[in-house]
Amino acid sequence: MGCDERDNYDEDLDPVLNIVTSLKGNGTNATVNDLQGTINLVLPPRTDITNVELEIKAPQGVEINPPSGTVLDLSQRQEVSVTYGTSTRNYQLITRVLPSKIGFLGEAESYDELIANADDDIVAAAQWVKDTYLNDFEYLNAAEVTYEDLEEFNVVVFYYDQVGSSELPAVFTEGNNKSAFIQYVVEGGKLLLGGMATSFAETIGRDNSGLQTIQGNGGGFESPDTWIIDGGVKFVNSKLNHPIYTYNPGLIEFDENGFIPIIDAGYREDHNNLWDASPLLGAGHQLGQFGEFERLYNGVVLAVWGGVADECCPGIIEFQPKPPYSGTIIAIGIGGIEWNMNDGRTNEYRNNIEAIYKNSIDYLSTL
Repeated sequence: MGCDERDNYDEDLDPVLNIVTSLKGNGTNATVNDLQGTINLVLPPRTDITNVELEIKAPQGVEINPPSGTVLDLSQRQEVSVTYGTSTRNYQLITRVLPSKIGFLGEAESYDELIANADDDIVAAAQWVKDTYLNDFEYLNAAEVTYEDLEEFNVVVFYYDQVGSSELPAVFTEGNNKSAFIQYVVEGGKLLLGGMATSFAETIGRDNSGLQTIQGNGGGFESPDTWIIDGGVKFVNSKLNHPIYTYNPGLIEFDENGFIPIIDAGYREDHNNLWDASPLLGAGHQLGQFGEFERLYNGVVLAVWGGVADECCPGIIEFQPKPPYSGTIIAIGIGGIEWNMNDGRTNEYRNNIEAIYKNSIDYLSTL
């Protein structure tokens, strides 16, 4: 049988006809593979897997068992039978519920030790994740994490910052813990990387561009300016409809030009961790580089510094699944997305930083 033929039809049927057009469980779309005869349903965290209502669609004349509208216990693998005329095929319905845990990865032995000793921006980021996700939050000690641990997490957040070096400590880049994260993302795990931790995408092999070369780790300076980022105003193809901006409607406040303010006047560290896209289309920077980055690396550029008009330097990237990696990584490397103000002030635009991170986590948690 050729790869474009399907054995769940009478021979007189159109070979491109799909017997199961779609299946939903409690409104969540499943993935139907007609060639393999499988239906994979991944349900949101905390779904009661013993009480799932199926909505199944098929072409006219196809009989489905169990019929659409049936409520089933999907804790065990079920069969969906489809019949057309005298031909019947059984699909294996494979269901799992996503875990609810949101992890924060650090080099300290415990969360309390992290809060007591880590860089101020790491502390502020960890506290925000804990306060936002409450009972779903769990701290991960990088020195001890295993793949079996990671299987229990929906999304792992890794934010890192320091002064004087952009290199991640060896506890993140060597040994079994590195291998655990490689397997985690290969098997479909999701990471949100921030600050200097954006280089972790390269550490585990997912970012093979070699282009993350714009890095800053200085002590900081005073500035009277409000810094902004651009999610598409000056892109060839805007990304402002991406879930990191829209998942929780109204969280992000835009300025009058469509840019997103992220830090107000005052002291800032400006620890950039950006990609230089200039080698992609020839000498110098030019429009179209972001599209080329996506084509080559399946990395969707979601933001740059505001005012950049030549698609030079990606600052937020979504690394979508790319074999052998089935998982998704969002990397936020723009230096102005700074969690704590060293001069003690409250950043007027801290809410936009929180909104970008929350939208990212909530979006990743659905994948």
